[in-house]
Amino acid sequence: MGIFFAFYWDTNPQAQFSIFAIFLVISLVGITAIEGISFSEGATLVSGYGDTGEEYRRQSRMHFLAITVVMLIVWLMNWGFYSYLAIYMVLLVFFTFSAINHLYTGLKEKFVMNTLLRPIGTIFLWVITIYFLLPALK
Repeated sequence: MGIFFAFYWDTNPQAQFSIFAIFLVISLVGITAIEGISFSEGATLVSGYGDTGEEYRRQSRMHFLAITVVMLIVWLMNWGFYSYLAIYMVLLVFFTFSAINHLYTGLKEKFVMNTLLRPIGTIFLWVITIYFLLPALK
């Protein structure tokens, strides 16, 4: 669908790529996320990964590595502030969702050090981010 709309809505190559990228990321990554959250146990079996979940954890670690590699590429290519900000926001939003998950787990089961540290660390990251970001956006 992204390819169709990229050609249909615009002729500018940057606009076409933007349309294509937005559609692809939202549809592919978004659907994968919903599948993983909503149908995690069934999805591991259907995908052939078995019931241990280790393959999903490995995939998650690869995702973190991919974000790191992209940040290094963006930095080495000197793509600038908004590129750094976009990649950083992926990290910050992930940590926010993770903090909510840790807090939920702590409330549902029991609090351990990790269920407390992730939300506290995420709040700290948001405070520092706002401190640096507000002046940078003016």
